[in-house]
Amino acid sequence: MAIDSHMHVNSLVVDDKEKVIERINLNGEIEKVLNVGLDRETSLESVGIALSNHKFYSAIGVHPLYVKNQNFEWMENLASSEKVVAIGEIGLDYYNRDYDKQRMIFIRQIMLANELQLPVIIHANNTNYDIVEIFERYVKPKYGCVFHCFQPDVEILKYLIDNGYYISFAGRITYKNACKSLEIAKLVPNDLFLVETDSPYITPEPFRGEINKVEYLRYIIKKIAEIKEMTYKEVEDYSTRNAKRLFKKMN
Repeated sequence: MAIDSHMHVNSLVVDDKEKVIERINLNGEIEKVLNVGLDRETSLESVGIALSNHKFYSAIGVHPLYVKNQNFEWMENLASSEKVVAIGEIGLDYYNRDYDKQRMIFIRQIMLANELQLPVIIHANNTNYDIVEIFERYVKPKYGCVFHCFQPDVEILKYLIDNGYYISFAGRITYKNACKSLEIAKLVPNDLFLVETDSPYITPEPFRGEINKVEYLRYIIKKIAEIKEMTYKEVEDYSTRNAKRLFKKMN
């Protein structure tokens, strides 16, 4: 069975949340899901869902687009939960202009993850190089790292591979214009990739334009298998083992 390494059931606004949770719990293709927080409120909700549902695990953190009026007092206590497996999603996104605050909060969250011995989930919206600069100048994740929904860049991929960091493929790899992502999929080692839906966002073909569902993870796995000339089961097995290696509390 597969692991959806990044999704947001707490941010679904169209479908009924309880029905989504029930559907995932009953899905025979999905072993586990990682429900990712964006701020204090969604992180608290994510942990609550995880504690009540055996397939669900939680990541907690402050997303770069939600840094306004956020503090950190809540994170250390919440991270003590047995179902919190990572700090995330954290990173940089220059869609908003609060660059300095984003960088400061990003650095502090990496430091906290290192103190808690947890991996980090990176959000990088056209900021791959800025994030690597922070890693090299200030602080690097000590307990693992994944660039979620990786924006393809061969040079950054080499850096991630050299550091034993992971990349995660989402629905964009199924799009017709995803040539760079296809190149990355061929190059990434089999022990350093994850799969995710980022549900309810980034819906894969053939459902592009609709609300994304965890069930659509199969289309991402199928596409990677095609690119890497592997079987569906091989991709499923590699990505599941990789997720458990990175998110050790999932084992």
